[in-house]
Amino acid sequence: MDDINSIIRKAQNDLFPQLEAKIRSELEQKDKDWLIDQIIYLSCERHSLHEQRENLEQMKVQLNRIKGKGINEQRVQGFINQYQNIQREELEESAYLLNPPHKGLAVIEDQQRSPKGESLVEEAKDMLYAILYGDETINVSLNRGQEELLTMMLPKKKVHTLSFLKAVSEVNTSGTWKDPEGISTDDHVRNIGLQVEFGNNADGTLGNAVFVALNLINLLEVNEQIFYARMEKIERSSL
Repeated sequence: MDDINSIIRKAQNDLFPQLEAKIRSELEQKDKDWLIDQIIYLSCERHSLHEQRENLEQMKVQLNRIKGKGINEQRVQGFINQYQNIQREELEESAYLLNPPHKGLAVIEDQQRSPKGESLVEEAKDMLYAILYGDETINVSLNRGQEELLTMMLPKKKVHTLSFLKAVSEVNTSGTWKDPEGISTDDHVRNIGLQVEFGNNADGTLGNAVFVALNLINLLEVNEQIFYARMEKIERSSL
């Protein structure tokens, strides 16, 4: 006796010759240049080349922004002083966020941030990038000495919010979160651990700025109730 899947497959097989003939008829009416363009587009899409090109362009824009700012110790300390105590409620009341989803649910989308909210999450990402990877080639001048390992834990569906980072090691893991309010409880959700080695300074200012930047990115985009991150000193590394 046939099951539902076999019935669907049989129907698809019966319809395929008609569908193929219809597609062929439509394509025969198109000119050669259009067909070539479509083949190239589909080939690039299959290998995610469009996405890679877009990411590369976004990275160039970000590096130019950082270079124009010039990140130094004074600027890092000013960033910490200004944003270390910021809260979600303040961002909503000041219209940085526009009707965002409840904390712990979906990622906050572009349209749920005002222009000043977009500017602030951009500033946080630029600061995070500068601290983790910046050097004189992009006008970043920071005293470094202590090697640290930064580990960040995110649900797999939200990892794209940190796609601007480079040289990140990814580790698949599973975790649970029991929300006391019962809104965003996750049962063995698929998580990704992201790890980055970077140079901290003697008094830990750069590490503090990393946590401030991550908190801003969480409040303005990632939208986790708890964005878990930790830093560990590295005694010896090949990097």
